[in-house]
Amino acid sequence: MLAAAVDRLRPIALPTAFGAGLLLAWQVAVALFDYPKVILPAPSDIALALHADLPTIWQQAIPTVRDTLAGFALAAVCGVGLASLLSFSRLLRDALYPLIVVIQLVPKIAWTPLFIVWVGIGWQSRLTVATFIAFFPIFIAMMAGLDSTDRSLVRLCRGLTATPWRTFWLVRLPASMPYLFSGLKIAITLAVIGVIVAEFISSSEGLGFLILKSAALLRTDLILANIAVLCAIGLASYGLVHAGEMAVRRWQGG
Repeated sequence: MLAAAVDRLRPIALPTAFGAGLLLAWQVAVALFDYPKVILPAPSDIALALHADLPTIWQQAIPTVRDTLAGFALAAVCGVGLASLLSFSRLLRDALYPLIVVIQLVPKIAWTPLFIVWVGIGWQSRLTVATFIAFFPIFIAMMAGLDSTDRSLVRLCRGLTATPWRTFWLVRLPASMPYLFSGLKIAITLAVIGVIVAEFISSSEGLGFLILKSAALLRTDLILANIAVLCAIGLASYGLVHAGEMAVRRWQGG
């Protein structure tokens, strides 16, 4: 009983203990070597900055979270939809798949100025960048999942005169779920990165904008406080995707 409880707590306890140890070592190192606060503030200084500027950070976190989730959701719809469409047509797949791969080979940051020109400087550019960056891992994962379907099951469905759509819905889509959620977990972190990059380049709101403003004021403690909030946002978003995966597994009886 005790061993089972320890095993359940281990994935949480070990990272937490290791992180706490790193923070303690950081605090001690800053105190021993007397690093200037503008170069390397202590964790206690970062916590004080987070507490003092929490209303501002909270206000700027709202657009960042909003655009991240919206971009991720749009990327998921586009990625799953396009992969599903290509799975029905070999001709479309041969025509579009190489083009999508070539577009993704270009560094994502290189597209950002174009998106700003095309859709403007506001939330539209942040949404577009987040969607574009998060799209590819979802699309690739969904394609891999659909291709991994047991061929004998597909042949059985054909033998039972099931329509391609029914075969897709009952066999191919459920089989692709583990691959899809792997892509979604990658995509949600990339969506956060996409929004922050867009906020760095063309925004007057968001945590990325606040980080640039803090850098201009030499507020290293506030920069790291914002980064800590971004880490929390990323972990929470990843946790939501993981919870969705667990719900789907239970629904499938896995």
